[in-house]
Amino acid sequence: MRIFLNVLKNDFARTVCSKAFVFAALGLTATTFLTGMEELSYMQSENDLIYIYGIFQYLDFQLLYLLFAAIPGAALFCADWENRFIRFSAQRCSKRIYGVSKGIACFVSAVLVVVVSEWLDLMILRLWGFPAVNLESTIQALGAFDVIGYSERVYLYFAAVIFIKACCAGAFAEFALWLSTKITNVFVTLAAPMLAYYVLNTLMMWLRMPSKFYPGMLSKGLSVFGGAGTTTLVTCGIFAAFGAVFLVLFTRSCRRRLENG
Repeated sequence: MRIFLNVLKNDFARTVCSKAFVFAALGLTATTFLTGMEELSYMQSENDLIYIYGIFQYLDFQLLYLLFAAIPGAALFCADWENRFIRFSAQRCSKRIYGVSKGIACFVSAVLVVVVSEWLDLMILRLWGFPAVNLESTIQALGAFDVIGYSERVYLYFAAVIFIKACCAGAFAEFALWLSTKITNVFVTLAAPMLAYYVLNTLMMWLRMPSKFYPGMLSKGLSVFGGAGTTTLVTCGIFAAFGAVFLVLFTRSCRRRLENG
């Protein structure tokens, strides 16, 4: 356990405590405002954060959050493979510990990129003068979050939907990490989450599967599984399970790559 914790600590230092993480979080915030500046120019003082946040979720480049979230951790295997550091790292612990540690660091760093960036967005909008919630405005449909969204608990609503979106980013970053063991190209790895999201969403629509399970619905917190708490737990659980599958696949793929050279 001590060896695993030491390896995980080093991987967190390479992801969460890195320049790449700062670049990803600030870059995502900058991109959001650059693409949403035209929409913001039409906003009135009575428009609240719920309304603006909803607009931001449908910007042309909205899916870029998947790319930025993958920057700190999805390319860990690529970097180790390119630098011939992977065998030394695996020998210090084990192939399994190496894979699990990288997978956890990738997921957590992706989640935190989105969490930090989204809260920074809200902070900037509040400083800009927009109210957190305007109870006199036309109420939007927030699904399971109607009760807490338009109330004094509005920040609890943001915490829930941001965490859901962050877990989505973590899951697709995990997919990219696994893919990096097949195609050790950084650019392919970073582009993989957006492509996978689009393909999976389109495939599920084509197969006429229940819309509540579409990645596009889940990631925006629009799929209802009960109350706000239940919906948050179930949705995040779906993304966590998705990420766990690719963590296992990544660990196995790492072992095969190391054994076969």
